[in-house]
Amino acid sequence: MKLLLDIGNSQVKYAFLDSGKLTPSQAFPRSKTGIKASLTSQFKQCPHSVESVVIANVAGDKIGQQCSEWIEKKWQITPQFIHSERRRFGVTNSYEQPNLLGVDRWLALIAARQHARVATCVIDCGTAITVDIVTKYGQHQGGMIFPGLTLMRNSLLTNAANITENGPDWSFKTLAMNTESAVQSGTLYTISAALERLISDLKMQYKGRIRFIITGGDALTIKPMIEDKIAHYPDIVLKGLAYYARQRNKPEDDNTDPEEELETETET
Repeated sequence: MKLLLDIGNSQVKYAFLDSGKLTPSQAFPRSKTGIKASLTSQFKQCPHSVESVVIANVAGDKIGQQCSEWIEKKWQITPQFIHSERRRFGVTNSYEQPNLLGVDRWLALIAARQHARVATCVIDCGTAITVDIVTKYGQHQGGMIFPGLTLMRNSLLTNAANITENGPDWSFKTLAMNTESAVQSGTLYTISAALERLISDLKMQYKGRIRFIITGGDALTIKPMIEDKIAHYPDIVLKGLAYYARQRNKPEDDNTDPEEELETETET
């Protein structure tokens, strides 16, 4: 059984790869400064025999080192950390320095491109919102990054006087009756409007031959605000990790596509 870990800035998602198939994913929060306690709590009574661990980590070297130490102590194995590459599984990275593309973005592109008949836009709504395009031929077209909901709200709370989150109501209202809800609605409208404009521009640029995928912790908050057809793939990074886990013992230049397709989770 192979354990796949997607370590983000605020939470960890994971799944097991059993006989080439992904188990349903789970998630747990982690401390900003450490991860060992969270791993111990989550895997103290792990029901599976873990033979290898494959990791995507965007939380920094310190968290990565702590994770390695914990895994080596728990299972006596050295985990494999995935890094962005120039080319893999039919996808070509457009960055001049390929390793500088976030590994979560890289893995999402790998999973999104497989079996796609048109270009694909991946929108990842996490601490930051990232947008990347990959053609049906696997060529990364570049992307963009802008603040996510939490980051945007925290910026207001930190830098604007008299805006706090101590009020009674953080619920969403189009026209708010208190400061907290005003921040909630204002930031959500800002992000959804930016994404709708981007989607409109990309549909024009690609003459409609492009599909849109949304993922990340805030995806289900943002998705209802977007009128365009967009599919929700919550485990797209884990699916990208699964390609590496299946190919672990093959040469680095082996770009053979595994057989499993990216299933549609939700589409409206």
